Amino acid sequence: MESGENAKSGENATALSEWRAHWPLTLAAMVGFSTMGLQSYGIGPFVPHLEKAFGWNRTDVMMGVSISNAVGIFMNLAVGLIIDRFGPRRVALSGLFIKTAAFALLGTATGTLLNWSLLWLVLAAGLLTVQSTVWTAAVAAKFDRSRGMAMAVALSGTPLTAMILPPLAVWLIGEYGWRHAFMGIGAIWLAFTLPVVFLFFHDSWSKSPLPFRGGAGGGGYPDSAGLGEGPHPNPSPEGEGHRAAPPGLTFREGIGTPAFTRLFISYGCFSFYSMTIATNIVPLLAETGISQMEAAGIASLMGIVGIIARLSVGFLLDRFPGNVIGTVTQLGPVVGCLLLLYGPPGALTLSIATLFFGAALGAEIDVAIYLATRHFGLKSFAALFGAIIGCGAVAATAGPYVAGRLHDTFGNYDALLWVMIVILTVGALTMATMKRPMRDWGIGGH
Repeated sequence: MESGENAKSGENATALSEWRAHWPLTLAAMVGFSTMGLQSYGIGPFVPHLEKAFGWNRTDVMMGVSISNAVGIFMNLAVGLIIDRFGPRRVALSGLFIKTAAFALLGTATGTLLNWSLLWLVLAAGLLTVQSTVWTAAVAAKFDRSRGMAMAVALSGTPLTAMILPPLAVWLIGEYGWRHAFMGIGAIWLAFTLPVVFLFFHDSWSKSPLPFRGGAGGGGYPDSAGLGEGPHPNPSPEGEGHRAAPPGLTFREGIGTPAFTRLFISYGCFSFYSMTIATNIVPLLAETGISQMEAAGIASLMGIVGIIARLSVGFLLDRFPGNVIGTVTQLGPVVGCLLLLYGPPGALTLSIATLFFGAALGAEIDVAIYLATRHFGLKSFAALFGAIIGCGAVAATAGPYVAGRLHDTFGNYDALLWVMIVILTVGALTMATMKRPMRDWGIGGH
């Protein structure tokens, strides 16, 4: 009994020491990751203005979002390999410039679909360099006992964007027009994120000139994606001069596991939902008869509840099976969809449905990343999760296009809500059948 209490006390002390040492890193990751949500939560308020300015339909506007996500199908794995080799900091700093500048360039749209497509291709490059893997690779390398909560804090950036951006975009459009609003958002976000990330987002890749592949010395972090095996070809005695690669599966080993297959499918289902609801929530709410600003205000609830849900799930992940938590969070939006379809009309119903949507957006990606680190370890984490994100990119590419096509065909969002119900149910069932990790891939190998 006493030994069990001592062990628990030791774990709590370890978790606290992790936070004392590395809390600025998680804060910087949260701020940097907020950039990821610019196109998802920012495009909705622009939809009616783009349709009016260029005579486009909903499918034309959302085509750009689909194009940017399509690039991820082919490039997410490559970005994961780059992160594993050169480190998250270098990728993150360049990504902030590319992503914010590309979003600002949307304000130069000429009205041709070719120009609109090319602008979103540029934005896709920024999207790849601020994706979740960039930020979580650094956080996962520093946290073990409190990894779930640390991931939750780092990934609270996109709920922060969901809370701030819709009302900000509506206000900027009303005051300065949609073109200057695009440019203003890009400038504001760069000014907000760059100083924090530059000062506090550091990683072991950028701090050490030594390679991280071979040797038997203490805990280090990889400079490769773990595609190969074995020690460094010229290890020094007892690992001197080289840090040991962290524990975990190689890329080839990881993709052959049942956990990879289930995460691949469930994350794809969730990505379809998340990109679809994020880009359409403001116009969806506005079509119920409320104003654009009222719709943006209700949509911002997704960000508020998203942060709460993300931190709550981070706490729960450190204590309960991740697949159970993931199953529940994927079923939450099903309730939201049913409320919009059959609930009584009014702001209360819209707000409750939005809360269900936001809770899932604030939780599910945390579950997926957490489970990936626990099932695969850190050796090839960025590459393996990059492959999983690749499936998500396929689904996220289809989501906005399907939403626009269904809306143009039926004149409302009812058919889309039913599609999301089916897809989310599949994702929840896949997550529910995931087993526990075969072994513990702790930072220290424990």
